[in-house]
Amino acid sequence: MRLAGEGAQDPEVFQTIWKHLKTDGVPDQAANQMTAEMLTHGEDFESSVAKYQEMESNYKSKGFNEHAAQAMAVEALEGRDEAPRESLRFARMRG
Repeated sequence: MRLAGEGAQDPEVFQTIWKHLKTDGVPDQAANQMTAEMLTHGEDFESSVAKYQEMESNYKSKGFNEHAAQAMAVEALEGRDEAPRESLRFARMRG
């Protein structure tokens, strides 16, 4: 059993990663979740901001609201959820 805070990283590391993601345009909630995943799963987490933004846009085009699309995109980066197939409409919007 893992206790809360066990193996926790330095809060400054968390803040540095979070600020970097925010600067790259990732929303607050998604930046928090992505940072936590990076610190707990390290290299097993896909941390590409461009890939995140593409997945978020794809989920929005499928009708998910902003917060749901953010959460679903982070989950897809974690590998827990398959990224949705791009719809024809999404493909046309992306060029």
